[in-house]
Order: sequence, then C-alpha cells, then structure tokens
Amino acid sequence: MALLSVVALGAIGCTNNDQGSGSVSASGTDGAASSPGSQPSGSSTRSSQPTSVESIVIEGDLSEVDWEALVDKRVEIKGELVVVDTFELLRRGQMKLARQRLYVPTAIFDPNDKDASGTSTEGGNNVQPIRELQDDNDKGVVIVDDGLADQNLFPPLLVPELGKSIETIRVGSTVAGVSGRMVKAGRNLLLVVDGSLDLTLADRPERPEVGDADMTVASFNVLNYFTMIDDGSNNARGADSSAEFERQEAKLVSAISAMNADVIGLMELQNNLEAEQQLIDALNQDHGSEVYAGIGIPDDFLDSPGGGDSIRVGMIYRADRVKPMGDLAMIDDKVFGLARTPLVQAFEPTAGGKPVTVIVNHFKSKGGSSDAATDNKDRGDGQAAFNLARKQQAAAICDYLESLDSDSSRVLVIGDLNAYQEEDPIDMLRSRGLIDLHEKVGSSASSDPATHSFVYYGQSGSLDHAFATADLADDVTGVKVWHINSDEPRFVDYNTEYRPEELYKVNPYRSSDHDPVLIGIKCK
Repeated sequence: MALLSVVALGAIGCTNNDQGSGSVSASGTDGAASSPGSQPSGSSTRSSQPTSVESIVIEGDLSEVDWEALVDKRVEIKGELVVVDTFELLRRGQMKLARQRLYVPTAIFDPNDKDASGTSTEGGNNVQPIRELQDDNDKGVVIVDDGLADQNLFPPLLVPELGKSIETIRVGSTVAGVSGRMVKAGRNLLLVVDGSLDLTLADRPERPEVGDADMTVASFNVLNYFTMIDDGSNNARGADSSAEFERQEAKLVSAISAMNADVIGLMELQNNLEAEQQLIDALNQDHGSEVYAGIGIPDDFLDSPGGGDSIRVGMIYRADRVKPMGDLAMIDDKVFGLARTPLVQAFEPTAGGKPVTVIVNHFKSKGGSSDAATDNKDRGDGQAAFNLARKQQAAAICDYLESLDSDSSRVLVIGDLNAYQEEDPIDMLRSRGLIDLHEKVGSSASSDPATHSFVYYGQSGSLDHAFATADLADDVTGVKVWHINSDEPRFVDYNTEYRPEELYKVNPYRSSDHDPVLIGIKCK
C-alpha cells in the first residue's frame, strides 16, 4: 500500500513519477504505448513551475499512486528505490526507478499452469496473474529527469561523477529516496529532480564458480559479431566502423577469456566462416598461444532451414583441454526456417573422461507480430509473437534427442531460446524429459529470479537457458549466469555514437546485451 501525506514546506527537493516500464502504456496517461525513446524533449513542459508549494510525501508501493493527480506538485518519495533502467541517462538525462527489481511476468508466472512447476504448453488458463504483474510493473516505475531540454549532456546532471569516480551504473543500484516536481511531457510523466541522485552502486560481479568440474561449457549471445562493417545498406548488423569493430572485438575477447570455459556456444555470429575464425585469432592473440579452435559449419549448412539467416550459432573450444568427438552435425528441420539452424558436437576432455554432446540453439525472436501468420501473432498472454514457432523448435530439439543412440545420451542443450522461464517453449523441453539445470541447482525463476540473463525495458528475465538429458544432469556440478551485460548501461558498450571516450573500457562488462551462462560438468 502506498501512503501519501501532504507536508507544507517552503522549497523542498523534487518529485518522482510513474511511467510504464517502456513496453506498455503508463498509468494515468491516455493509454498510448511508451518506450524509452518516446519522451519529447520540449523544455517548456519539463521546466513548468509548480502550482503548489506543498510536498506530497509517498511511502510504500508506487504502483498504487495516482501520478497524474500529482502533476505540477512537489513530491517526495521516501525510502530506498532501485534503478531498473538507465537506457536514456546520457541521451535525455533520465533514469527509471522502482521499489524493487522488476521481472518479466512470464519469468515468474506460467500462462497455462497456476503452479509454475507445471509443464502445460497450451490453454492460457493462467494469463490473469501475468497481466496483473505487468500492470503493477508499469505503474510502479517513476522516471526521474534532469529538467533540461538539451540532449547528450556529459556528465549527466543526475550522476555528475559518471566517468570520474563512477565507472558504471548497473541495474540494481539503489537511490536513497528522491524529491522534486512532477511534470507532464507529451505522453509521459516525469519527476524533475532538483539535483543529483544519492546512489549506492551495485557491484560488478566476478566470474561465478560452477563447482569441481572436468569440463565447463558456456552459452553466450555475442550481439551481432560481424566482420562486415555496417554501412547502412549491406545488411550487416554489427559495428558501423573499423574503430567500433575493434572495440567490440576487444570486449568480447575480454569476456570470453574471463569465462575460462572449455566449450563456448555462440549466438549471433555473422553467417560465414570468417567471423568465427577472426574471433578465434583474436582470442589466441590475447592468450599468447594457439589454444582456441572452432568447429565451423557442416558442408550443407547454408541450404538447411535457418542456414541462410544473416546470423548463425557456432562453437569454439579450448583445444588444450577438450577435443571434438565424431562429426559435426546440425538439426535439419523445417521449423528452424524462422530461426537459426542448431549445431551439434560432442567433446571429450583431453585428459580423458566421458564425452558431452552440446547442442547450440537460437530460437525465433519475439518481435514482428505484424508480419507473423495468424497462429504466430502475439496473443496477449505475455509470450509475444512467434510463440508457436519457438514451441515447435523446442519440440524439434526433443525429437532429435530421441533419435540418438545410447552412446550419445549425455547431451547439453544451451542457447538463446528467446523465451522466458515459464513460457511454452521452456515447458515443452521440460515436458519431454529434459532437465532445466537452473531448477536442478535451486535457482529457478520462482525461487531465485537472479537467473535473469536479459533486461528489456526495465524488466529482467532469462532468455538464455541450459538443459541436460537425464544421463548428464547428475554430473552437472553447477550452473550460473554471469551478470556482465544485462545490468550494465548501454553507454559503456563498444559503440562510439554519443559515447564519451572515458566510459569505454576493455573489459567483459557490456560486451553484449545478454549475460553468459556457465555450466560445470563432471566427466570422470
């Protein structure tokens, strides 16, 4: 419950205001959808003077506040607030705050089963809690604003030490209350604060341990690693210049090296052999010896369903620690025509031990509902567009596993499945006998949402997963998500547009937009 009181004061700080998490409309507005890039920068609205000198004091739940009624008033929000989105900090001088980290509703609630442990993949009998949580998330966010119409100011007024004593502002950092003036700017409500924020910064995590493993496997979406420079017309998706490519590659090498994994499943490589080899060469140069190698692609890969996409999955490995066993394979199924062709390769430790077969996946994304066939359109159940396609892709993985002989029973299924923890594609894998490794080690979404690997419009959840067959699951020593990317602000990534040079560092942090997943496995 939100507690509001009116305190008569002369001139006190600023106020906070609520706007949606970016993916849906804000409470108290005209209902139009908003996004982090939708706020107009007109100075006349954002600098309007309050009509009251009284301070409205807010304590408790922000989702119960009628923010529209507070426009032109001074507001004080007491208590700790959590940074949930820094997307517009450098561009517009804004951050989004809430009482706690916000989670994608389908990371917590199953659209079909009231019990999140259920594995139904259709029915839609439990959509209401998803909609209610989304509504609470939307109402429970306040956008704090510096009150200036000028864009791309550095350092930002909200955090003047950024680039000096402050290197980053991660999601999960906290603010010790805020106060200021509530204004309406176009469709958005903004809390124009009087000064800088009282921040307690969230720490950057070190690489997590995954137990006493004989083999460590990582799953990592590398965010469009293209050796072809994007000139705006050549369908490249990565760096816009040679300088950006060097910065991108340096951060990826730093991240992959620090993972210290023996096998790394990659998503969003440019769909050729050159990009994989370029990354291997850069890793070996950084290491000082030829230890990394790649598996490449099968001869007929480009003709397979999904093999003609602009991006592909791949695998690289530490040749001094593991060796490929048998031939490289792919899952040739028509359902991957809307996604990327999965690759399959077995590995064995060079020191000996039982092999592990790794399947790397990148399922169809959630966007593009307007272009989807009727059965793949967004059905309003929280799973977005192409849910059926992803569910069929999950079923195809299971079909493939059932076709393997007993010598290939130790299988690890990893990748960016573009589905959150309680969505149908994930339940499809569970219902067909695969073991969700996050659940196995006690870090499922319901018990520990910190398994998140992605933050989208201020909401956290995991799109990146690790499953094992029953024969392998008992040999898993640990699974951890290393939060080097999702919680980091985009302004510390490799891009050069509107990025102050002092914010770029060659380190693992914001090397991509997805966090890597690390899995430890016993082989002896």
